[in-house]
Amino acid sequence: MIDAPLPHTPRSLVRLTKSVASALSAPSALRALQQLHSHVLKAGLFSNDFISSALISSLATLGFVDVSRELFDEIPHPGLVPRTAMSRAYAATGRPAISLQLFRATIMSGLSPDPIALATAISACHQLGSLSMAKMVHGYIIGSGIAIDPFVSTELIKVYGDHGELDICQRLFHEMHVKTIVSWNAIIHQYVKHGAIDVASRLFSKMSKRDVVSWNTLISGFSQVGRCREALALFDEMKFSSEKPNKLTFSIVLSACASVGALDTGMWIHAYLGRTGLNSDGSLDYCLIDMYSKCGSIDKALQVFESVPVRRDLYSWTSVVCGLAMHGQADHALCLYLQMLDVGIKPDDVTLVGVLNACVHGGLVDHGFRFFHSMEKMHGLKPKIEHYGCLIDLLGRVGRLKEAFDIILGMPMKPNEVLWGIILSACKVRKNVELGEVAAKKLTELNPCDPWARVMLSNIYAEANDWDGVMRLRKEMNTVGLKKTPGCSSIEVNGEVHEFLAGDNLHAQIEEILELLENIEAQMQIN
Repeated sequence: MIDAPLPHTPRSLVRLTKSVASALSAPSALRALQQLHSHVLKAGLFSNDFISSALISSLATLGFVDVSRELFDEIPHPGLVPRTAMSRAYAATGRPAISLQLFRATIMSGLSPDPIALATAISACHQLGSLSMAKMVHGYIIGSGIAIDPFVSTELIKVYGDHGELDICQRLFHEMHVKTIVSWNAIIHQYVKHGAIDVASRLFSKMSKRDVVSWNTLISGFSQVGRCREALALFDEMKFSSEKPNKLTFSIVLSACASVGALDTGMWIHAYLGRTGLNSDGSLDYCLIDMYSKCGSIDKALQVFESVPVRRDLYSWTSVVCGLAMHGQADHALCLYLQMLDVGIKPDDVTLVGVLNACVHGGLVDHGFRFFHSMEKMHGLKPKIEHYGCLIDLLGRVGRLKEAFDIILGMPMKPNEVLWGIILSACKVRKNVELGEVAAKKLTELNPCDPWARVMLSNIYAEANDWDGVMRLRKEMNTVGLKKTPGCSSIEVNGEVHEFLAGDNLHAQIEEILELLENIEAQMQIN
């Protein structure tokens, strides 16, 4: 409660209102703001737009939007400022439709909206996912001759960009007389979102000033399109800039490290997090576990997991289960999964993919079926195509191809290339020509330009001594001009990621590499 004498000047009351909202807990602040409201009414100051809007905004910030509306409705003739404050309160709390209703009422009352009101309305359109409404607001702005400021332009870029209208985004951005960091970040984000990473990179290079959002957006963009080496190079550049990376940066970069096996960079990040205390709450543990697992260091992944047991969350449990499954340690993975259930942590879809993968690598058919059926019965999780894929892979690896085939035909969703590929690979191992032909046909129908299915079926024919089938497929591939895409792998050595393509001799150290491989092969033959 407020015990000191209350000020009477509007400016002092606005300052007091904001300080109350920021300094007190929600219940105490509510009582104090209600007391302020009473004082303002008695003093006849509630008609002051700035005082009423300060009360409305403060209450809404604390979560009392309905109380804010009650105050708003008490204003006899609300001006633009309280109307905008109320509209922003609804937009900020996920009620964009009501926010737009207030904006319409503002226009109908004859008031001319300012940039804050316009940006709020466009933001509400963005939340609703309504491009048509955003265009109506945009049309109103143009028709009224209102000058568009950076805030309005940025909101328009967001809503147009989310609907793929990148040409309009580009025009809005270039027409901005003043480009803020927020507007730069908005346009770069939209290009990244739509896969135009090179355009985003060019814009990034033109920024005179960048913040951590700028760096994170582009690093994430490179990582998302599979250009993880460039993501890591950009992170190295960021380390020498004035902007310090945050938790999101490290989450993105650790994922990139996992994708290309950049263990040295991942270990540097782990050490940095330890020195700075940025991971004191364990929120990045799952990223570290995933990175170490995918970089081949499952022991270090387990060290992270075991370091502080009290802060293990679903993501950490899931990462370690998936990592152990990936490394073929099925028993350990399933043991930890059962421990996770014992401590009361509910699994999600990804956890069950890891569990089923453990069963695949361990050849544990009965366990696999039990865990698969437990998804819906015990955890309320409806199996997705990834879970069916694990089950089909499990059956295929133990030679139960007919059961796998029946499952793929009985799924509630349409099988994709991955599932038919699993069947086809199992048919090659088991030399099953009949089912192999069916799987290859399905794959070819789904992706006629990919030669992999024909190559696999040709190998199946060869192992069955069906040379007519081999020649027929090779002739078919030559006729349509199909060529198998070479395999690719990467490895990090001394902080540098090296990439290799099958049949490619362009690496700068190819002679040393081949010599080393010959020495290894000779040693293997001796042993």
